[in-house]
Amino acid sequence: MREVEFPTYRELLKDKRILYYIERADYFLERMGYTDHGIKHVGWVAQKARELLLTITGDRRLAELAGVAGLLHDIGHVVSRHDHAQSGALLAYQLLKGRGYLDDDLTEITFAIGNHEEGTGEPATEVAAALVIADKSHVHRTRVRSSKTIYEDIHDRVNYAVLYSNLLVDKRERVVKLVLRIDTEISDLLDYFSIFQPRMEMCRRATRVLGYRFRIRINDTDL
Repeated sequence: MREVEFPTYRELLKDKRILYYIERADYFLERMGYTDHGIKHVGWVAQKARELLLTITGDRRLAELAGVAGLLHDIGHVVSRHDHAQSGALLAYQLLKGRGYLDDDLTEITFAIGNHEEGTGEPATEVAAALVIADKSHVHRTRVRSSKTIYEDIHDRVNYAVLYSNLLVDKRERVVKLVLRIDTEISDLLDYFSIFQPRMEMCRRATRVLGYRFRIRINDTDL
C-alpha cells in the first residue's frame, strides 16, 4: 500500500475555497429551513467515516479518502437540494483535481459522494459505505438551528431530542453500532424511526459491503 500523498480532510479544513463551498451550501439549506449541514455536520461525518474505515480495514489511504468524501459530501447543495449527491460529486472533482490525488483517488471520492443519498445511492465500495454510515448516523440536537421549530418540524424535533450519538465498531462480533441517547419527553421513538428508517436500511446495506452488521442501541437498549 502506497503512502498517502494527497491532502487529508484535516488539511482541506484549512483551505478557504473548500470552506467557502461548505459554508455556502449550508447557507442555502438554512434558507430552505433544513437542519445544519455546515462544518459541524460535515466535520463529524468526515471524522467518523475515516475512523470507521481505518478501524475495519486498516487501510489508511481508503480511510483518508472516506474523510475527504465526508467533508465534501454536501457541497452539491449550492446547486439544488434535489440530486445534490450527483452535483456534489462533480463539484468535488473540480475542487480536488490537481491537488495530488490520483485518478483512482478522485473516482473513489466522487463515487462515494454521488451515492450517499437513500433512494438513489448504492454504497458499493468501502469508501462509499463508510460515508453512508457516518452521514446517516449523524443525528444530534446541535444540528437544530432553533429550538422554536421543534414543535413544527419532525426532523428538528427528533434531532433536538438526541442528546448523544456515536458509532462503535465491534471487530470480534463484526458489528457497527449506532449508539443514541434520546429524550423521549421531546420526541417519541416512533418519530425517530418514521423518518430515519430508510436511512437505517441504507446503513445496513453499507455495513454488509464492509462485511459487518448494523445495529442500533437507544437509551441503553439494543434493538
